[in-house]
Amino acid sequence: MNSPRFGEQIEEDPSVCYRHPDRQSWVLCQRCGRTICPECQILAPVGVQCPDCVREAGGSVQWTPANTKPAKKRTAARRAGAASSAQRGGFTGWLTGLLRPGGESPPLSWVFAGIAVVLWLVGLFTSNLPYYFLAAAPDVAWQVWRFVTFPFVYPAFASLQGLLLFALSLFFWLLFAPSVERNFGRTRFLTVFFAASVFGASAQLIFGGAAAGLAAGLFGLLGSYAVLMWSYPPARTQILVVLAINLAINLALGGGSLPLIVGGLLAGAGATYLLQFYEERPRSKASTPYLIIGAAVVALAAVAIIANAALFGL
Repeated sequence: MNSPRFGEQIEEDPSVCYRHPDRQSWVLCQRCGRTICPECQILAPVGVQCPDCVREAGGSVQWTPANTKPAKKRTAARRAGAASSAQRGGFTGWLTGLLRPGGESPPLSWVFAGIAVVLWLVGLFTSNLPYYFLAAAPDVAWQVWRFVTFPFVYPAFASLQGLLLFALSLFFWLLFAPSVERNFGRTRFLTVFFAASVFGASAQLIFGGAAAGLAAGLFGLLGSYAVLMWSYPPARTQILVVLAINLAINLALGGGSLPLIVGGLLAGAGATYLLQFYEERPRSKASTPYLIIGAAVVALAAVAIIANAALFGL
């Protein structure tokens, strides 16, 4: 197939993959804007790109399709999904595909973002109650549920800095997280996200700060992607640029959450390294890396709780 050059006008059905016209998709290549199905999506730091754009930008690359189901099951699932979407059509078909168990859409990324938006709006009209009950803070570090609820709450103050921080956080989350979830799979996505979040919150509490927002989980996903793509120079450069931009934004806004994002970054990178390491060892148990990650996260959270309990005399 002769692919058009970047920027050239493309006359194709925007609702189907340009390489597979029988497959409906809602994802666009971030470079050329063409529609690509999950099998044609290649993860990039700024979203997903099609194989042709990756080839034009950085030469030949080793690429494994995002969809890893067996061929027969994959074809059957694709046909069933296409038939279901065709019957429902429009927004209903898209929503069904998003929530279908085992589907290829990234529902967790959108659900997490939606929860954050709803709780932020609730906070505007309830004197910031979601933040006070769900964020992680030194004086309530013993309330362990806050280690997993803090990513979904933000200080809902109608200030310019607060609005800017919330908007930028959601922007980078929606730009990057859906692509990561689609390529990682939901189990690994959840593992990296919550490991980075708890690790980041623990680091923030140890340094005496409060933890809130998706930043720790987002930096964990960035660190995870950096480990996976480190051997590919163009992607490595791009991910370092994205990390630098996000760190610069954080420092420009005061740098108060630096332990949070650095902890999340290290946890995401470390968790992914462990998962890769044990995948390459055929005799190892599949649960081993998850147990190691869980033990490390729980240990650091315990340190944060004990340190703040001693500080506040709890």
